[in-house]
Amino acid sequence: MKNFILIMVVAIWGMTSFSANAQDEMLLGVISKADLQQTPYAAWYTENDQNYQVDSAALSGLDELLSGVEIKIVMGTWCHDSQREVPRLYKILSSYNADTEMIALDRKKQAPGNEIDDMGITNTPTFIFYKDGVELNRIVEVPVESLEKDMIKILQKSPYKHSKMPGGE
Repeated sequence: MKNFILIMVVAIWGMTSFSANAQDEMLLGVISKADLQQTPYAAWYTENDQNYQVDSAALSGLDELLSGVEIKIVMGTWCHDSQREVPRLYKILSSYNADTEMIALDRKKQAPGNEIDDMGITNTPTFIFYKDGVELNRIVEVPVESLEKDMIKILQKSPYKHSKMPGGE
């Protein structure tokens, strides 16, 4: 009986350890959209991509506005907001020739190398829009109105305060 209990305890401990390790697996550094479409990230990526309806009407003129713009996507594969917003952003951009770079962080919001040292990252995801190397603005954690409407405001250089900025959302 003691052996049976010991075997059960070890088996349960092993299953919870495996489950925690699978959940803790994360990408770090510069990554691609294709990396997120692989196991174990594909489940949440595909679900959030397929379930999102792009507001095409809000995107009038986006192609021209994206000309010369680089979008830095700073995210965590462990972060539920990143898991929701990053696939949505890529779905919006899928019809456009957008210049993107994606950097994955750990839970301490750090990445290997110096990729994010000067970016002032406080929350994930953060989508930073640059034109000619100058930051236009950023969407932080969640959009204020919607990804589409926030992007258009930023790219048109309209007044915009992201959700974590004092006076934002």
